[in-house]
Amino acid sequence: MVLNSGIQRGLDFSKPETIDLDQVGTELTTNYLSHIHLTTHLLSFLQRQKTLTALIYITSGLALAPIPRCPNYCASKAATHHLLLCMREQLRGSNVRVVEVLPPAVRTELHDEKHQPDIKDGGRIGISIEEFMAEAWEGLREGREEVPVGTSRRPYEDGWEVKRQEQFRKMAEMMRK
Repeated sequence: MVLNSGIQRGLDFSKPETIDLDQVGTELTTNYLSHIHLTTHLLSFLQRQKTLTALIYITSGLALAPIPRCPNYCASKAATHHLLLCMREQLRGSNVRVVEVLPPAVRTELHDEKHQPDIKDGGRIGISIEEFMAEAWEGLREGREEVPVGTSRRPYEDGWEVKRQEQFRKMAEMMRK
């Protein structure tokens, strides 16, 4: 099962009067809470299967290194990233794998002017869908649990995410004892 959802809107706390709290809630629901709802409903079915299954979540490289323009989007993807670390630990040893793909900006309607009027030429932002799919597919074929793609590899592989997850695993191990 692939879970992929995303709304990205600008959010500027230097102009609090421009913040639409309903829109903030919709973004959080779409990017984070929907994954919890779907996962809750899918897990019992997947756990009853006799073969290996997987939940594959598409998050974002912005879960690791946020940008000031869209803090709610970054926070929602970071929340999902942390949720997946914990889910993976809880489901370790079961027939359900928890996989995360962390794309960079990809040329999709996420950045187009219709959805984000403050971004000009947003359709040109990022890598092509074909580039994203080729690299993501390669990581999935290799059986990786986390697949950072393109520029998302830098914050992941350059050290801090690897070190942070080492600390997470140590804490999880202590909790099991």
